[in-house]
Amino acid sequence: MKGKILIKSLMVIIILALSCSYVFASVSLAREKTPIEIYNPNFKFPTEPITLTFWEIYGSRPGWLEWARKVASEYSQIHPNVKVKVREIPLKEYPIIFQSAMQTNTMADVFCMFRYRIHEWGLALPAPDWAVKIFKTQYIDAANSWQRYPESGSRKEYQGKYLGWISSELDAGQMLYYNKDMFKEAGLDPNKPPKTSPELLEYMKKLTKYGPGGNIVRGGWAIRYLGHKGGIEEKWTAFLFWWHDCRKGRIFTEDWKHIQAWDSPDFIAAVKFYQDMVWKWKVASIEMPVPTEAFKLGLAAMTNRESFLEGILKRDAPWIHYGIAPIVYGAPPYGQYKEGVWTANQLSCVWKGTKYPQIAWDFNMFLNNDKHDLEISKIAGGIPRRKANQDTPYAKSIKWLDVFKEAYRRPLVRAEEYDPYGLFGNLEDVLGDAVVTCLLDPNADPKTELKKARAKAEEILRSAIEAQKK
Repeated sequence: MKGKILIKSLMVIIILALSCSYVFASVSLAREKTPIEIYNPNFKFPTEPITLTFWEIYGSRPGWLEWARKVASEYSQIHPNVKVKVREIPLKEYPIIFQSAMQTNTMADVFCMFRYRIHEWGLALPAPDWAVKIFKTQYIDAANSWQRYPESGSRKEYQGKYLGWISSELDAGQMLYYNKDMFKEAGLDPNKPPKTSPELLEYMKKLTKYGPGGNIVRGGWAIRYLGHKGGIEEKWTAFLFWWHDCRKGRIFTEDWKHIQAWDSPDFIAAVKFYQDMVWKWKVASIEMPVPTEAFKLGLAAMTNRESFLEGILKRDAPWIHYGIAPIVYGAPPYGQYKEGVWTANQLSCVWKGTKYPQIAWDFNMFLNNDKHDLEISKIAGGIPRRKANQDTPYAKSIKWLDVFKEAYRRPLVRAEEYDPYGLFGNLEDVLGDAVVTCLLDPNADPKTELKKARAKAEEILRSAIEAQKK
């Protein structure tokens, strides 16, 4: 009797063991596939230990660094022989770190970078055919307009090629953020933000508050005057496009041989308006923190910023009642043009010197599969890039979706990032210097400062042209 019971017990154990083996085998067979396994099934994934490095420049934005590390861990769980090391590169230090890495041949396998820097430094490895299939079939047009370089006007190795995916943002570029409570206090309708340049000035004057000594204690506008000169110039450009047709560009002339007429009336008018905001109308203060900080601290009523400011406000100042509207456009006497759409231009790319180009591109595209695209869109507050996510509850709930649609009804900003000399960043800094000088000094003459900037930029351009001839 005991023998029969023992045999039955053994049989039960064997059956359970076989069942568990079947379950585990099924789980193994049903594991998630990474993009290269789906779109390039003939590729034989290596089995030797591999270490990839991923550099990201968005650690200061809520949740981005943690998300990147999570995705890296998920990839390693699917491919245990691949370890992905994530490194945060502080935004202020990225030029030095990247240039040092280029000189020592120690660049990251996958990295986030501004598009003009990618072009300027020539770091990126164009997407392989299987990744191009993903871009062409799975991405919306607005995303592909940034991921694919044009057939001309760019580096020959990049012409018509896809270099990466938009790493954290797809939005309407700079949008108008405004404090609704401050609007009510000033007698302004919180549901009717300014649309034109004269309206903006009127609103700024009504929203500004002064202390006993006449100092601004609440700005009508949070103005960018500190930090990276290129970033300062970029925020001023939103005002430049009131006077300067955004389709004409602002750095090079159409033949790519000369600097745009920086000391022309439209550029001068834009700098003068910016300067007058601080010194004539006194609606913006250069003693306030940078715009993002000033707005979230309630020290300014309005500012221009991209979608990621939403995430910062949700994390740091959930009590602020704010609205988001299309960027203000020019109207007499302050310009005549509508600001064009200027979406995020950061890409996540693969380094052309990586030892594992296929694996690096696999990880790069894994960062933005349907699941991760939706995750990072929620974290960064942007529009999903993948077609599969356009009808999700999140995509439909974006409060500035109409702003996005309005932006794309406006003219596209000319993408002068495709300069043939790789000078965009340097020249942007030169122009930014002129803007800063006028913001900090009420006696600085915009025409004079822009003339100096143009002369300096022309010299940089001449040196680049001569260097190419050698």
